[in-house]
Amino acid sequence: MDRKTIERWVRETRLIRPPARRLATFGSTKIAYHLVSPLDEMPGKTRLRQGSVLSEKPAILTPEALRERFEGFGEDADQFKDFIEARYGDVLRALEYRFKNDDLKTTVLASDFRDTAAKIKADADGREFSSDAVIECPDAAWSLALMSFMVDEARRSFAGNMQDLERRGKFDPDGGAGQRLRAEVEALFQRAARDSDARKLLGHKLREYGLMTEYEDRFLALYR
Repeated sequence: MDRKTIERWVRETRLIRPPARRLATFGSTKIAYHLVSPLDEMPGKTRLRQGSVLSEKPAILTPEALRERFEGFGEDADQFKDFIEARYGDVLRALEYRFKNDDLKTTVLASDFRDTAAKIKADADGREFSSDAVIECPDAAWSLALMSFMVDEARRSFAGNMQDLERRGKFDPDGGAGQRLRAEVEALFQRAARDSDARKLLGHKLREYGLMTEYEDRFLALYR
């Protein structure tokens, strides 16, 4: 799959209704989703995919934790993984988030996809404590849309998850010290990508921790 097509699909994907809560730190989180896609070959009709994604509790990333992050996201998921890793590396290199897609059901509806999404959103808004997500996406890109959505949720939850783990002392003071420093550096990279003022602090920390050589190329890329 060429990168331009993937990037176009990402641009054409819209989150209509986000979940109300962030991913839990010390337990799993289950998010129900509704993926709404227009069918180009069947004008006026919509493909609706519904299911739920289980996000396991985030773990401190170790070199041994090179497991599959996504399970049950369809046969096309493998071709999107490199793109996801490159796009969201700031989060995925700091904590181990794993996602499992369950209970996928697909229906074709005789209605416009925008009307369908609006109706599902209104229904979810009307239910107390509903955390359903509603997403519009190209039909061929449903797994990419779902994977991107879940990692966006991880990014939204990342700072809170890190704070929770730090408060509970989950970074052990011996062998885990290096993990904690790298997690701190990854959090700073995430800030520096959005805030130029954070780059100075990041550079200072990299030199203080003796990690500048390891991260130099990535650090300099922030200024290009």
